[in-house]
Parts: sequence; structure tokens; C-alpha cells
Amino acid sequence: MSEEISDNLQLILDAITDGIVMVDRLGKVLYSNRSAERIFERDNLIGKTLAIPVNTSTNTPQEINLLRPSGLGWAELRSASIQWQGNDAYVIGVRDITENKLNDERLRQAAAVFDNTRDGVMTVDADLRIVHINAAFTDITGYTEAETLGKPSSLLRSGRHDREFYAQMWQSITITGHWQGEIWNRRKSGEVYPELLSISRVTDKSGTTTHYVGVFADISKLKTSELQLDFLAHHDPLTRLPNRLLLLSHLEHAIKTAQREGKIVALLMLDLDRFKEVNDIFGHLAGDQLLQQVADRLIARLRSVDTVCRLGGDEFILLLEDIEQAEDAALVANDIISALSEPWQLSQDSEVSIGVSIGISLYPEHGNEAEQLIQQADTALYHAKAKGRGCFKYFCEDITHAARVRMDIEVRLRRGINEGELRVHYQPQIDIITGRIVGAEALVRWQDPLNGLLLPTVFIELAEKTGLITSIGNWVLKAACTQGQRWLNAGYPPLTIAVNVSPHQFRYSHIDTVVNEVLNETGFPAYCLELELTESALMQREGEATLILARLNKLGVTLAIDDFGTGYSSLAYLKLFPLNVLKIDKSFIDNIPHSRSDIAMTATIIAIARTLNLKVLAEGVETPAQLAFLQEQSCDLYQGYLTSPPVPAAEFEQLLKKING
Repeated sequence: MSEEISDNLQLILDAITDGIVMVDRLGKVLYSNRSAERIFERDNLIGKTLAIPVNTSTNTPQEINLLRPSGLGWAELRSASIQWQGNDAYVIGVRDITENKLNDERLRQAAAVFDNTRDGVMTVDADLRIVHINAAFTDITGYTEAETLGKPSSLLRSGRHDREFYAQMWQSITITGHWQGEIWNRRKSGEVYPELLSISRVTDKSGTTTHYVGVFADISKLKTSELQLDFLAHHDPLTRLPNRLLLLSHLEHAIKTAQREGKIVALLMLDLDRFKEVNDIFGHLAGDQLLQQVADRLIARLRSVDTVCRLGGDEFILLLEDIEQAEDAALVANDIISALSEPWQLSQDSEVSIGVSIGISLYPEHGNEAEQLIQQADTALYHAKAKGRGCFKYFCEDITHAARVRMDIEVRLRRGINEGELRVHYQPQIDIITGRIVGAEALVRWQDPLNGLLLPTVFIELAEKTGLITSIGNWVLKAACTQGQRWLNAGYPPLTIAVNVSPHQFRYSHIDTVVNEVLNETGFPAYCLELELTESALMQREGEATLILARLNKLGVTLAIDDFGTGYSSLAYLKLFPLNVLKIDKSFIDNIPHSRSDIAMTATIIAIARTLNLKVLAEGVETPAQLAFLQEQSCDLYQGYLTSPPVPAAEFEQLLKKING
């Protein structure tokens, strides 16, 4: 065969990159060029039979698989029939398309990965306009292809990152060609979500940037899981309360704040009494249910600034911040003991009763470090349980004793209010010019069966803290108005009866309604009733105070500001409020005439009152020299031991007869 083909033609056929094969009707090779031997990976194909299809009807190319020693390949065939030496033969052109097939497969696989990956993919051009997205992009962001193509990539910005963040990101891409990190983006719905984003720069052969490819994953669930793990690391899984680790963090912060502001911090360690019996009788599930109810009840009893923790088992701990005095912790402890001693309703209609023992430690009294305070509270708890349980104990015995005394006073005071042990004494108020008694301040006393007659300094502060002050104040108001009406009925000239109104009573008891009801019930004239209000009560909520004073003023009662000069002493407020009388505090009168500053201050207060058309009453006048000074300054009224201490109503009547005649 080769002899019949010219040498030049053979050179041409061998130079062709496509294979040329001529076979007979049975597929036996009659001729092949070198490219055919390379494609089929065989030396000298002539005389060998190739199992390749022959299509003589058309010149349409066919694709076939090639089984070669190196592996599977692909070829494209074109065939034509000829007559060779009087016999049918076929010339077949063979083109190796293996590399193209492999490239197509790689592209197909890449496209499948691109379209089916769970990560969002976004390609943008050099101008940062979106040119391609995948299905996951739409799933994550909510934006379809039609809504994004041609739009700037800033379409997804959340607004949470500042310019510096993006500047650093693009600096990394410019220098390294890549950036990866966490970023917040915004979905079409407006929801801001976290994602892990990887950006790569794409360049051409010259190094010019043509595209950027961003691959991102929605890590919202991961972030949620991290938060859950963090929550579990710092909270008790049963009660959802902070655990010891979080307690230490809160306690250390509370100590630093207390050091800076000079405050007191209290730590109450609780151990449930008879909890083991609940577990033994009703089972651990019931015990867990009880612990959850205890947690809920503790949270409900405390302020938002306080912290309730579960240390484990049946032990809880309370962190009380910003308390005014050490004994306040005892009030909380006593309240908790009462609350946790109430019956508990468990599943299956089981009712149980437990108790609680409490140990208390204080900063800075018992320590300056968190662990130390926890240890001191634990020690105090041990002593509380040793005393018989159902009680509290401070780490320091002196404070424990003081707290118990205070609690005892509270119990006896509550009983005394109900059993009529309160008394009202009256201190005369004297007109400085005439020297006659024109009024009286009603002052409460407590006839305690155990300790005798007690002054307000013993129990009023406690009454304010426990809310008993409203009951006491309302009782004094009614008692004073009743007595004032008796004096009128007895023929005495009208006297102004001054009654103190506490800040708590002023703000929370609807004082105008109470006063109106008392006046109607007793028949005492409104113009004879003077309500004495402290500066603190008026200044804390001036807007609300103005409204309350307006309603009281409408009733016709006289309004006085008590202890002037010891609180805020704002002239603007004096002008704002509808006041009638200004009372100078005893502390300014005590050192007259020896203290120049007190003389000047008192003279100034009287002058201010004159300017504002207020009557002035000086408290605590005890010497003729003090009275003489007040007369010189044209003060209107005074009260004090110079005339009389507060006395019972019967003795006050004797003073009226003696002084007024």
C-alpha cells in the first residue's frame, strides 16, 4: 500500500494531527497514519481489526469510546466509502476529543457544584456589579437572579460595619488577592444575619482584575448554637438561673461598683430545708419541679438589679446590690423565708411544705473578694442551719443581733398598729408677736408594752422601709383631725393642726383622697388642717408632686414645707409649688446666736419666705436668745421646748388655758 502512495503524500498524511484509517468491510486496517497509531496507542495498525462503527450514509461525525492501554478515551469519527482495488473499503477520519470531553466534564461538574452547593456564590465584575449568582444565593438572601444581575454588591450591606471595616477588607484583597471573615449582611426581607464570607480576586494573563468571586455561608444557626453553648456554660440547665461562674462575674462587678460609689453589697446563700424528703417521697422529677418553682418565686420577690443563682442541688444564692444599710439584707431574708415556707403544689396534686435557711455576708464588712464573700455566706448558712433551720444568720454576730432586733421591732409595730398602741402628742405653735398658741404639730408616739413610750426615731425609718408608714400616717391624720374637732366642739378658738406626710404616703397613698375622706368623716374644717411635706417628697417627682399639691390645695388645706434647708432647697421649686408655710429646720436654730453662718442662713430663709408670701415657722426654739433673734427678723411662728415639748392632748389643753387664757 505504502509503495503505491507517493512519498510526498505519505509525509502529508503523517503530518495531519487527526488519525486517518482505511479499513475493509470487516474492519481490517488497510492503512493508518501515525496520528491514528498515537490515538489508538498501537504500533503498526495495518492488518489489525478495529471495532469501530462505520457510517456510510452521511458524513455526520460520531463519538465513540476508546479502550486504550492508558485508559478510557473519546474520539470523533467521520467515514466515507471508497472502492479500493475493486473492493468496498472505508476511509475513516479519527479526532481525539478526550481532552475536550474531560474539560466539558470538569465544567459540568463545576456547574453542578456551583448550582447545588449550599454556600452562596456571587461573581461580580471589576466595577463590583453582580454578574452571576447560584441557587443558594437566592435561598440565603431571598434575592432572585433577575433582582440582582447588574446591581452593585452593596445591595446586601447591613449597615452594621463602618467604613474602616470595609477599607481593611479591600486592602487585604488588593494585597493578597483574598479576604475571609465574618460579616453581617441583610436579606431581601430586611433581616440582618451573620455569614462567613470568602472573597477571591480573579485576574487575566496580564494581571488585570476582571472579577471577584464571593462564597458565603449563613452562620445564623451556628451563632445561635454558640449563644446556647455560652448560655449553658453560665447557667443552670434546670432552672435557667445563672450558675456559680456567672455569679462570680456579677459579684466581682458589684464589688468594683460598690468600692467606687461607697455602697453595700449583700450575698444571701439559701439552702432548702426538707428538700431531700421531697425527693425521697415523690421522686426526683417532683424535686426538679420544686426547684423550678423555687427559682420562679425567688425571681418574683427581688428587684431587677438583684441576681438569683443556683449553685447546685438545693442551694441558691442571691446577690443584692446597692442596698442602703446592712440590715436591709435581713428584710429580704425574712421575706424569702416567709415566701418559701408557703405550700408548694406539685404535679399529680401533691402539696408539700419546705423551709429555707439563709446565710448572709456583706461587702465591705465581711470581705473584699468574691470568693471570700461566698465562703463567709456559706459559713453563716451553716450556723443558721445549726440553730434549727428556717432562719437567717449574718456572718457577723453583731449584725445578726441588730437585724433580729429590727425584725422584732417590725413584728411588734405591726401588732401595735392593729392593737391601738399608737399615740399622738401635740407641740404648741406660737405666734411670735402675740405669744399665743395658734396651732399644734401632731407627732406620733408608740406606747410599746415592752419598752414604754417610744419616739419616732426608733420606728419611723423602719415603717418607711416596710410600707407601714402609710397606715401610721393615715391613723395620725384621722386622730389629729378628730382631736381638733373635739377642741372646736369644746369651745376653744380654731387652731391649725399640722400633720406630717411621709414621702411614701405622699406618692403612693392617694393622699388627697385620704385627706378628703378624713375631713368629711371628722367634720374638721379644711382651713384648720396643715399638711407638712418634706423637701425630698416634693423634689423627687416634681411634676407629679405639683399635681398632688394642686388637688390638696383645692381641698382648702394649708401646705407647709418641713425641715427647709436640709434637702434640695431649690428656690425655683418654692415658687412652683402652691405652698403656704415654710418651716426652718431645728439644725439652723440650735447655734443661734453663736453661729454667724446659721444667723445669716436663717435670716436669708426668712427673707426668701417673705418675698414668696410664705409664712415662716422656726422649729426647735429652746432659748430666749433664739426667740429674740427670730422676733428681730420678723419670723411669724415658732415651736420648741422654750414653750413646751410635745404633750398628750389633755396636757395641751392645760397649756391653751395657761397661755391663751
